[in-house]
Amino acid sequence: MIATFIARQNEALAQFRGRSWPLKWLFAPSGNAVEFALRNTVASLVALGIAFWMELGEPQWAAMTVWITAQGSRGESLSKGRWRLAGTLLGMIGAITLVSAFPQAPWLFIPALAIWAGLCTGLATLCQNFRAYAFVLAAYTCAIIATGSLSAPDDVFKIAMARGTYIVLGVVCELVAGLVFSASLAVKARRTMRNWLTEGINAASLVVGDVLAGAAPPEGAVRAVFSRTLKLNEQLEFTVVEVGRSDHAIACAYASIGILSKIVSRSLGMQARLASTQGVSDRIRATQQEVAIFIKGIAPRLQSAGSLSALRQDLATLQARLEVMARCPGPGESGGEADNPNDIIILQGIRLILTEYASLLIYFEAKPAEALQPSRLRLRRVVNYHVAFHNAVRSTAAICLAGLIWEVTAWPEGLSFISFIAVVVGGFATTDNTVLVSNRFFYGACFAALASILPVFVVTPAGTSFEALIVALGPLMFVGGLAIRNPSTAMAAGSYNTFLPALIGLNNHARMDEVTWCNATIALVLGLGAGVLVFRCILPFNIYQVCVLLRRRALDGLLRICGADRRVPTENRWIGTITQGMERVIRYAGARLTPFMELNLHGLLSVMTMGRNLMALRDIARRPLLQPALAALIAGFFKGLGPHPFRSPVIDSANFTARLQEALNLLRSKVNAPDEGERSAAIEILGSFMVVQHEWQENQLWLDEKSFRRALQEARIQQA
Repeated sequence: MIATFIARQNEALAQFRGRSWPLKWLFAPSGNAVEFALRNTVASLVALGIAFWMELGEPQWAAMTVWITAQGSRGESLSKGRWRLAGTLLGMIGAITLVSAFPQAPWLFIPALAIWAGLCTGLATLCQNFRAYAFVLAAYTCAIIATGSLSAPDDVFKIAMARGTYIVLGVVCELVAGLVFSASLAVKARRTMRNWLTEGINAASLVVGDVLAGAAPPEGAVRAVFSRTLKLNEQLEFTVVEVGRSDHAIACAYASIGILSKIVSRSLGMQARLASTQGVSDRIRATQQEVAIFIKGIAPRLQSAGSLSALRQDLATLQARLEVMARCPGPGESGGEADNPNDIIILQGIRLILTEYASLLIYFEAKPAEALQPSRLRLRRVVNYHVAFHNAVRSTAAICLAGLIWEVTAWPEGLSFISFIAVVVGGFATTDNTVLVSNRFFYGACFAALASILPVFVVTPAGTSFEALIVALGPLMFVGGLAIRNPSTAMAAGSYNTFLPALIGLNNHARMDEVTWCNATIALVLGLGAGVLVFRCILPFNIYQVCVLLRRRALDGLLRICGADRRVPTENRWIGTITQGMERVIRYAGARLTPFMELNLHGLLSVMTMGRNLMALRDIARRPLLQPALAALIAGFFKGLGPHPFRSPVIDSANFTARLQEALNLLRSKVNAPDEGERSAAIEILGSFMVVQHEWQENQLWLDEKSFRRALQEARIQQA
C-alpha cells in the first residue's frame, strides 16, 4: 500500500513538472539551468571584484563579458571566448586607426566608421558560428572605443587597452569557472557527439523506413532531419574545441553527417521510384518491408562495439542477398525479377540506400584503417553574397544616420547612441528573422533598465561596500541566467544580463546619480529602439524575396548540373545549398508556415532530388565501360541544357519534358537487351530518369515561372 501511494505521488509530481506554465523556468528550473546561472553569476561577480581591485575605469565591462561569452556547452564558451578576443583586438586596431586618422573631422570620421562597420558585418555574414561573431564584435567594439575617444583622441590607445583588459578579464573568469564546473571534458564531449549522431541516425532511419514500408512520411519530418544534420554540423565545431582538431573521430563525425544527408535524399528518390513504378511483384514488396524493419532497427544497435560489428555483418549479408535477387529469377516466378524492370528499379533504389548505410557505419565506427577519406564526405556550407551585401549596406546607412542625428541635435549622449545602434545592426545582421530577434533584444534591455532601479536608487546610496553590491546584483544576474536557459526568453535574457551592469554605472570612486542614470538609460533604449527600426526600414527582411532568391539559386544550380562547364556543384555542396535555404525559411517562419512557404520548401526538396539524380546520370556517362549508345543517350539529353550567360535561370518546360520522354522511351526499349551489362546499365539509367520525371511533373507549380509568380502574387495579397 505504501509503495502504491509513493508511486502515485511520484507520478503526480512528474505530471506537475511536465506541465507547461509561464514561469516554470524560474520556479522549477532544470539542474543544468541552475548550474549555468550559478556558474556565470559567480564568474561575473569575481570578474567585477577583480576589476574593482585593479581600479579599472569601467569595471562593469568585465562582468558584461562573462555573460556575453557564457554558452550552454564548454566548447561553445571556449570558442566564443577565443573569437571574442580576436574580434576585440581587431576592433581595437580599427578604432585606433580611425581616431588617429580623423581626430577633428566628424564628417570624415562617421562615414569611415560606418564603412568599417559595414565591411565587418558583411564579412560576418559570410562566416559561420563564432567566426561571424568575431567580425560583428570588431564592428561594434570599434564603434564603442572610437566614439568614447572623440573627446580625448590623444588617449585612444589607453582607452583601447583598457577595453581589451576588461574583455580578457571577463573571458578568463568565465573560462576558469567553466573548468571548475566541468570534469573529463574530452570524454564527455565524445560521448555527447556519439549520442547526437545516434539520435540523428535514428530520425533519418525512421524516415527511410517509412518510405520503404509504403507509408510516406510528412515533408515536415524530412525537413526536420535535414535541419538536424545542419545543426549537428555546426555543433561539431564546438566539440572540436573540447576534443581537438586532430582527432580522427571528429573528422569521421563530419563525414557521418554528410552521409546522413545523402541517405535522406536517397529516400526522397526512393519515394519517387515507388510512385513511378507499377506492377511490382509480391516478393519485392516483402523485401521492402524486411529492409524497412532492418533500417528502423539500426540506431538501437549502435550503442556498443560488439553490436555495431554484428550490425555491419548483417548489413553485408542483406546487401549480398539483394545482389543475388537483382540477377537471379525468383522461386516460382517465370522470368523472376530479372525480367521485370520495375522490380529491378526498386531493388536498385534499395541497394543504393543500403550502400550509403554501409558507408555511414564505417565512418560512425571511425576505424582509421577503414575510414580513409572523411573530408571528402563532409557537408559543405555555401555562403550567401546577396545577404552579406544587404547587411553591409544596412549597417553603413544606419551608422551614417545616427551620426547625422548626433551632429544636428548636439545630444551629449549622441556618441553612446551611435554605439548602441552599432551593437544592434552588427549583432543581429547574421540572424534570419532580424526583426523578431532585435525586438526581443530591445525588450531585454528594457527589463534591465527596470531591474537597475533598485541597485541605483536604493542599494548603492545606502552602502558603498562590494558585499552590498553582491547582495543587490547577484540575485538579479542569477534570474537572468535561468532565463537564458529557457528557449522562449533566451534572447531577451541575454540582453538583460549584458546591459544590467552597464546601467548600474559601477565605479571605484563614484556612484551613478539619478540624472546620469536617466541619460544613460534613455540613450540605451533609444539606441536599441532605433536599431530595431533600422531592420524594419532599411532593406528589411522579406520572406517572399528570400523564397524568390532561393528558387533562383536552386534553378541556377540545376542548370549548372545540366551544363558541361566546371562549375557543376559537388553532391555535398548541392545538398548543403538546398538544406541551408530550407533551414532559413523554417527558422524565419517557426511554426507559422504559410502555403506559399510550404510550396517553396516542397520545391526545394524536389529540386534537390532532381539534381542528385542528374549528377548520378553524369557519373554513369563517365564510366569507361558504358555502352556507347547509352553514353550518347545521356549526352544527347544534357546537350544545350546548361546555363546561358545572358539568360535568367529558367528551364524551358516543353523542351525539358520532351527530352525526358524521349530518353525514357529509348531506355524502355533497351531494358530487355540480350547483353546483361547493357540491360543492367539501361535499368540503372532508367531509374534515375524516372525519378527526375516524377519530380518534374509533380512540382510544376513551383518550377514553372508563370505559375510561381501567380502563387507569389496571391500570397502577397493574402498577407495584405
